Amino acid sequence: MKSINKWIVGISILGLCMALTAPEAPAADVIKIKYATANPPGSFHVVYAEKFKELAEKYSGNKLQVNLFIGGQLGSEQDNVQQCSTGMIHMSTMAVNNVTPFAPAVGFMTLPYIFPKIDDAYKLFKSPFMEELNKKMISQANIRAVSWLVGGYRVLTNSKKEVRSPADLKGLTIRVPKNPIMIDSYKAWGINPVPMAWTEVFNALQQGVVDGQDNPHIVNASGKFYEVQKYITNIHYILWTGPCIIGERFYQSLPDAMKKAIEKAAMEAAEFEWNFVSAEEAKALKLCQDKGMKMVEPADGEKEWIEKARAIWPKFYKSIGGKEIVDQVVKILESK
Repeated sequence: MKSINKWIVGISILGLCMALTAPEAPAADVIKIKYATANPPGSFHVVYAEKFKELAEKYSGNKLQVNLFIGGQLGSEQDNVQQCSTGMIHMSTMAVNNVTPFAPAVGFMTLPYIFPKIDDAYKLFKSPFMEELNKKMISQANIRAVSWLVGGYRVLTNSKKEVRSPADLKGLTIRVPKNPIMIDSYKAWGINPVPMAWTEVFNALQQGVVDGQDNPHIVNASGKFYEVQKYITNIHYILWTGPCIIGERFYQSLPDAMKKAIEKAAMEAAEFEWNFVSAEEAKALKLCQDKGMKMVEPADGEKEWIEKARAIWPKFYKSIGGKEIVDQVVKILESK
């Protein structure tokens, strides 16, 4: 009898030890989110994604598990839009121009001077209009935006002279992306820009094939454009914007509590990213200036730049969601 009792006690102790040392089984109700971005570590896209992951897991009580795939592991930005739409992945972040082919309603953000001040963008992103925009994105591409990012204004740089007004562009060759709206903006300012792939730009500036280009301060600093450019014109004609999207079918499959956790995390992560970009842009501008670049303010508060560039809007209404959306946005931004 004693030997049987010892055997029972031994088995009990062994079972207790196994229970204490065995790895904890994952909770059955954990929801895994596959989140992809084509952008590299350290980019504001990834800074946002990492903050979103932290907050979404926190606000869901770890019932959400956000798995990040960065640096293009799952394809390009347009690939990621399609993947969210079809459910191959759940969430992603990209430039708005890479969403426009699938959801034209968001294309208004690519118009020159739609956001003359950074606060204009913040105001719109916090407005009820964004829910109306989501309805259009859902119907057009089966995706919705849970928040919007910013990435700095495309300021103008060149190697030849101070540029304060569109007239000062005369005699300069300026590179632009192969984007019809950007090309037509420069034509409205009186010159024919040179469409060129991004990979060719630095060498073209270095060799004098082109005199200037436009990009946010962060890009100018990281690309060492201060080695081949002298002047910065602080125009605000295009602000980089981009959504954090989630596939609509996946979103609708979530319990309400998880939807709320995602939405809260997304908005807080966006404000974190806005502050991050503001700080990084200031540091990047200082670096460019420390390296010898000179900042030039556009004449008359950019009045002429704005008037001439906005004159091209009607040409693009059809391809960027329609005049009605643009009118709505302008009304919101002009309201007190």
